[in-house]
Amino acid sequence: MNKKWIAALIAVVVVGGLAWLLSQTTKKEPVDGYKEVHVTIVDQDGKTVLDENFETDAPTLTKFLESTPKLKATMEQGEYGSLLTEIYGLKQDMDKGPWLVYESETNTSCKEAGGYCPAMDDVTLDASDAFTFKQITSFG
Repeated sequence: MNKKWIAALIAVVVVGGLAWLLSQTTKKEPVDGYKEVHVTIVDQDGKTVLDENFETDAPTLTKFLESTPKLKATMEQGEYGSLLTEIYGLKQDMDKGPWLVYESETNTSCKEAGGYCPAMDDVTLDASDAFTFKQITSFG
């Protein structure tokens, strides 16, 4: 009976070790270097107010927004990291709306999160990423 428990314990340790190793090898680190990022900004009426490509060497979405003056992005630190409060003159009111949301069908961090982008600080930029920022009045 002891041999079975020892074998089971060894199997658990091996599987746990392999899972940890896999998570470490697939973990994506921010990459420095030139990237082109496409940004589309849509107001609460559905009108596109900006649709443009930008060059950047920023490793994350937060750093890109901070370093791109034309976007006029303002952020504050929230419970989950940087929170976008304004972009290109579109503001959000966290209590009653409108709200600012963003999405990407090309960014690896967003695709790996099941189609929903994680917090801006955790979105690593890849070459040829495209993001859409929307000002919305409801989450329906």
